[in-house]
Amino acid sequence: CETFTRKADTSPSPCLWVGTTLGTVLVIVLNLPPGGEQRLLQPVIVSPSGTILRLKGAILRMAFLDTTGSLVPPAHEPWREHNVPEDKDEKDKSKKRRPVSVSPSSSQEISENQYAVICSEKQAKVISLPSQNCIYKQNITETSFVLRGDIVSLSNSICLACFCANGHIMTFSLPSLRPLLDVYYLPLTNMRIARTFCFTNNGQALYLVSPTEIQRLTYSQETCENLQ
Repeated sequence: CETFTRKADTSPSPCLWVGTTLGTVLVIVLNLPPGGEQRLLQPVIVSPSGTILRLKGAILRMAFLDTTGSLVPPAHEPWREHNVPEDKDEKDKSKKRRPVSVSPSSSQEISENQYAVICSEKQAKVISLPSQNCIYKQNITETSFVLRGDIVSLSNSICLACFCANGHIMTFSLPSLRPLLDVYYLPLTNMRIARTFCFTNNGQALYLVSPTEIQRLTYSQETCENLQ
């Protein structure tokens, strides 16, 4: 991703955020060579930034928001085989695509602040960047733990959706982490559910109830009415 790695940063830069099972988040700096021929010949330099964040429980999910509260898409570059001729259709598609560049030059053009959303098995935090101040904090559960946490879109906004081992589905607004929903759905009786449960956009979720069956559910009244 491209974000602020240190408190003194004035612009985002390519980096890697690593969450551990001990609740620690480490920020790794990625120094990328310039684009073009140098990008293919020079190596990527990886170094620790010194930034360490801590939460209770194992880290499950991380995402970044811009100043308007919109989800920042991950930076990427399309991979191309230079020695393989491309089809005409593929060339036309690549011309229409506008990928997000991760070169240092493009990083310097962005100077707005961001928010890091971090969800662990026990709590969620919203960290302001580059100051690294925790502006919002929510203890999701004390007696259980979160099995799955996802940042999803719901009713023209985004929220943090969590599924706990005690069977509760909980949602929180972003970036304020205000509780929106806490409903009992299904206790953890099958490890297949724990491994496959995932949230999707528009207030829906999926999980495997058997090796060949997928259960689909919704926790949004608006989505439920549209499906009828």
